Amino acid sequence: METRLRLLTALILLLAAVVACGDDDGAQTQTPTGSAAASATFTTSPTPVPSGGEPTLPATGVTYIVQAGDTMFSIANRFGTTVAAIAVANDIADPTSINVGQVLVIPGLTATPTSPASVTPTPPSGEPAEVITIGNASRNTIAFTFDAGSDAGYTTLILDTLATNGLHATFGMTGKFAETYPDLVRRMANEGHTFINHSYDHRSFTGNSTGASPLTRDERWDELDRTESVIQQLTGATTLPYFRPPYGDYDASVNQDVGARGYAYNVMWTLDSRGWMGIPAAQIVQRCLDNAQAGAIYIFHVGSASEDGPALQQIIDGLESQGYAIGTIGDVLAP
Repeated sequence: METRLRLLTALILLLAAVVACGDDDGAQTQTPTGSAAASATFTTSPTPVPSGGEPTLPATGVTYIVQAGDTMFSIANRFGTTVAAIAVANDIADPTSINVGQVLVIPGLTATPTSPASVTPTPPSGEPAEVITIGNASRNTIAFTFDAGSDAGYTTLILDTLATNGLHATFGMTGKFAETYPDLVRRMANEGHTFINHSYDHRSFTGNSTGASPLTRDERWDELDRTESVIQQLTGATTLPYFRPPYGDYDASVNQDVGARGYAYNVMWTLDSRGWMGIPAAQIVQRCLDNAQAGAIYIFHVGSASEDGPALQQIIDGLESQGYAIGTIGDVLAP
């Protein structure tokens, strides 16, 4: 009997020890094993727990501090990712609105487990943009470019006319126009037209035509990047490598600054239709036909103040009767 009692006591003590080791106030953690452990990304920051329930897992990746002149597009471009990916990783509803000093997680890049990195990459550098006023004359092609900086005006008529004739053109696009008329910009891309970066809000980069102070390098980059970001998000297309300065204002510093952002060409023009000056359609047609030459770059405007849209079909008919082909900037710059 005494032996049985001793055995029962020993069994009870053993069970109590096992329970105590398994509980430990829930502080025990398990070590990941296999492939899950090998690919895990660790952080030294505590995981926040919302009042309502489960912990919110932090986004993983390298952090980047937004600098003056940065846009979501320029940041995505430097790190080899996309605007959408950064927006999702940082829960950003409006990718066009970020602030200097804001910390962004760059998805797809990882820091060391003990000290997440804060990276400030060197801005891209490049040769100054080449000023282009005429293309390759041997191609016997004339480029049609249409600047879109204010109202939609005759944009639909212009697109309809180009479509009817099976032609492609290049649109000098401001970011504000693209934001205001996204369906028109999508139509341009869907119908095979190309884009020139014409700044975000059409401010003179030098101030020559407006009497304002020249924009700084960071301001110029912001104008370029914001427009490129809008075009890319709307259409998946790019304005690179073409830039056209608002008002045609540029100097050596402008060419240097836009070249550093990847814009190889400062696209000016051979012939200005002068429709923006309010001259009637008949005069626009005559001017465009009388001054035609192979490789020429024509500049028109889409706004309602210009009769370029109503004049377009007669210009096309006249140039084709003279033996010219009509195309994009890329067509006239090709070898």
